Amino acid sequence: MSLPSGPSGTGAPAGNAGGTTTGGLPDGVARRPGLAILALTVAGVAQAADVSLHNTAIASAAAEFGMSATQRSIAASAATLALAASILTIGTIGDRYGRRLTLMWCAVALVVGGVVTAMAPGFGVYLTGRVISGIGLAGTLALSMALIRTVAPDHIPSAMSLYFTGQVGFTLPLTILGGWLIGVDWRLGYLVVPVVGALAFVLNMVFVPRSRAVHRRKADPVGLLLVAVALVGIIWGVSDASNGWLTARVLVPVLLGVAALVAFLWWETHHDEPALPVHLFKDRNLAGALTADVSFNMWQAVMVLQLSLLWQYVYRYTPLDVTLGQLPASLAMVLGAFAAGRLAARGRRPQTLVLLGLAGVAISMYLFVLGGSSTPYWVFAVSLVLGGFSRMLTETAAGEFFVEVPPPDLVGATVASKPAIGQASFALASALSSTFLYAGLGRGLSDRLAELGLTPAQQSMVVGWFSDDEVPAWARDNDLFDQVVAASQEAYVDAYRLTMLVFAVLFTLLFGLAWRFLRRRPAA
Repeated sequence: MSLPSGPSGTGAPAGNAGGTTTGGLPDGVARRPGLAILALTVAGVAQAADVSLHNTAIASAAAEFGMSATQRSIAASAATLALAASILTIGTIGDRYGRRLTLMWCAVALVVGGVVTAMAPGFGVYLTGRVISGIGLAGTLALSMALIRTVAPDHIPSAMSLYFTGQVGFTLPLTILGGWLIGVDWRLGYLVVPVVGALAFVLNMVFVPRSRAVHRRKADPVGLLLVAVALVGIIWGVSDASNGWLTARVLVPVLLGVAALVAFLWWETHHDEPALPVHLFKDRNLAGALTADVSFNMWQAVMVLQLSLLWQYVYRYTPLDVTLGQLPASLAMVLGAFAAGRLAARGRRPQTLVLLGLAGVAISMYLFVLGGSSTPYWVFAVSLVLGGFSRMLTETAAGEFFVEVPPPDLVGATVASKPAIGQASFALASALSSTFLYAGLGRGLSDRLAELGLTPAQQSMVVGWFSDDEVPAWARDNDLFDQVVAASQEAYVDAYRLTMLVFAVLFTLLFGLAWRFLRRRPAA
């Protein structure tokens, strides 16, 4: 699968963003489309690598800076919140002033943010670096995908396949390298993404043509502010919901976010030139792609979090064991993205590929329901391979609609909505799955301890063994501790299975909704 080596043309379906230039590559013409796709892929891979590296490095950074629980929570989500707050604004700026130019500035932000984070003397500077990084990640992720319409207007399916295949393929070695560097010094781990940002800057400057809207739309600061508040409020709130939804830390930001979202939808339907015309999603293909985006991002969140916890709590896997255990999913994602391009080249409709992928995501989650305290690894491996392959088959095919459907002056803003939706879906699935699991665990553990003959007071005492990690000697001298451990594992497995079943049903419903949008209809 490859792209033509010559100029790819100046017009995309529905009109490509163009314009005149005074030097360099003309707008809309990529002299080497293959290298242009490589440049965009390098820019887009920064976000996936950053998530993995940050989640690994933050523990050491928190220990060195003496972060409180609240500070650690803020530091953990700072880049994500900055990305959510800025992504639609950056997409709009790219449409108005130049997508390549904006992407390059965001690549610079990656360099600056990573270096500031790595050299931070304390929490405040560290947090500043993460916010700058989040803004850079927003632009490189959204605009790298939007520019596919510029560099390969007549080969979008193939280009999307190469883009996503490269993203997953490059992320894996970057994560391994970063993990090793973090083992040496956590600060070194934060320098991986700046190197990617610098490389993305150079490659995009050399190989990617300028791209901006012919018609510069009016500014929409009200809409951009409302959507920023909506995304930050919802993501921030649900990220704290694993310990309970009916708290001020959850309800206040979530309700504020929902209110801002409603106001945003109203405003965008009453503004002459909105930042993101919501009527675009009346297009059945784009609506189906939106549904798919929710589904596969939720699958990713539930799989990564709950399978990791099951393996650690019940199977006693080490963090390295968990990483290696989930490796089949990453490898299958590479194959899924590649297969989407090959199937598209053979004439398969992207709508069909999206639906096949969503079906695979749902089936994968049903297979996860089979997981128990003694399930052989190959059962999990099959689920991971099927889910990973299906997830990327869906994302690659669905991404075509975000790139192709919007008018030329709204490509950046529309594509920016995709990762915004993904971030919110991922956070929501993480919070909901934890809520379901721990609610089920609480009920199941209480029932099993009662079956052992323990009174409510005794149950509270033994639960404290796990929370305090202190077991009295008298409990270890008899078989009570072993019985409690066995009961807790059984309760955890039951709660895990119920949680996976709930999400499997949810993904089935999302498949049905996407099918209504994307199914082939008889010609009028």
